[in-house]
Amino acid sequence: MRTGIVLFALSAFLGTVLYAQTIQRPWSVVDGGGGKVTAGGITLRSSIGQPAIQAGTADSVTGEPGYIPGLRQLNGAFAAFELEADSAWNLISVPLIVTSYLKTDLYPSAISVAYGYTGTYKQRDTLQLLNGYWIKYPHPTALSFSGTAMVIETTQVNNYWNMVGCISYPVVTSGIAALGTSVTSSFFGFNNVSGYSPVDTLKPGYGYWVKTSGPGQLVMSSGPVIVPEVSSSLVMQTKRERNQPEKFSTLTVRDAQGSERTLSFTTVPTKPDVNRLDLPPAPPSFDVRYASNRMAEFADEGRVKDVALRITSASYPLSITWKSHDEATLLIDGKATSLKGAGNVVITNPDSPIKLRLIPSGGVELPKDFAVHQNYPNPFNPVTTIRYDLPTAAKVSLKVYNVLGQEVVTLVDEVQDAGYKTVKWDGSAIASGLYYYRIVAGNFTDVRKMMLVK
Repeated sequence: MRTGIVLFALSAFLGTVLYAQTIQRPWSVVDGGGGKVTAGGITLRSSIGQPAIQAGTADSVTGEPGYIPGLRQLNGAFAAFELEADSAWNLISVPLIVTSYLKTDLYPSAISVAYGYTGTYKQRDTLQLLNGYWIKYPHPTALSFSGTAMVIETTQVNNYWNMVGCISYPVVTSGIAALGTSVTSSFFGFNNVSGYSPVDTLKPGYGYWVKTSGPGQLVMSSGPVIVPEVSSSLVMQTKRERNQPEKFSTLTVRDAQGSERTLSFTTVPTKPDVNRLDLPPAPPSFDVRYASNRMAEFADEGRVKDVALRITSASYPLSITWKSHDEATLLIDGKATSLKGAGNVVITNPDSPIKLRLIPSGGVELPKDFAVHQNYPNPFNPVTTIRYDLPTAAKVSLKVYNVLGQEVVTLVDEVQDAGYKTVKWDGSAIASGLYYYRIVAGNFTDVRKMMLVK
């Protein structure tokens, strides 16, 4: 969705009211009282929840550190809100307190149902404030809303990923208070051109993804109520770790419809906060990510690392371009392409496996000769491991045969970089007996036997 225009026609203020939950612990005010307190046009009812991080002030009432479970501030202002939805899928939220929350009333010209998220995507006929939803339109569509503006609002979150919305005003993510839980990811927005991206400000009418450590609540306000000690911004987090994304090499995958997704990588061994690099669940549209579910990958110290790319809902052919200052390799259908510098490849087959191979910048110890080792364990039931050594990159074929010389299974058939290799064979579907495994790597060939005993 493109950023829209917000028009507020303010009526006379009818007073400001804060609502919370049934009393279990009185709210402490500056005069040492407790329970129900009214002052300066604000009614504060006793509430429960998690300890506030720091004191908050509203009008003439100053709250000491205590408990705030859920707040809603109704300022009596009538608001009209407009934005434009993109053609295809949009991540949206209801920007105002309205008279009807039926999807058919709020988004009548959408060509899809509304999908919310509670561990899996589920259809929602009635929407809720501060929840995010997927909605699809056939073409760019102007959306209009009218209702009461939200200044402060609390939403429930579950463990792991959540789709959340925004109040009627922009909210800086560093000012969002987490009660009973903690935010463990960036906040992610979405657009159809570039997909998911971390944001530092939530905007009304849009939906966002965020990951939390457990069930709890998020409090959003047009001004800071509780200031977290640590920002959840990915940019700030990675700068603390000196892993700025702008220093990473990049892979950009572009489909036939013009949508593109960019992933990052580096061959410098590092130990980042991987929670900050996890991507939200895949959208119902074009998506590219590593099989690890991350948007960035790092080399492991002392060993070569292969990571598959997971591509969904793509229109072929695909174009993959790279800008790299790392010694990395792209494997497509087993064929290796160096990613040093800049370049691109085109992929026409949707079934082509694609992997990124990272060789740590510190280097790895390489074998001096080609070799294949005896499988272990041997005899085995039903899984065994075969090790072999490649002093240089080579086309490797590793196959298992029975005593009649008939091929049973192909374990390896691809170009591989130099290094110490292992492959497992599960013989659970094969009868007991003597078997042979044969390796061909470049000009090197060897055969060994193994015994499956059930």
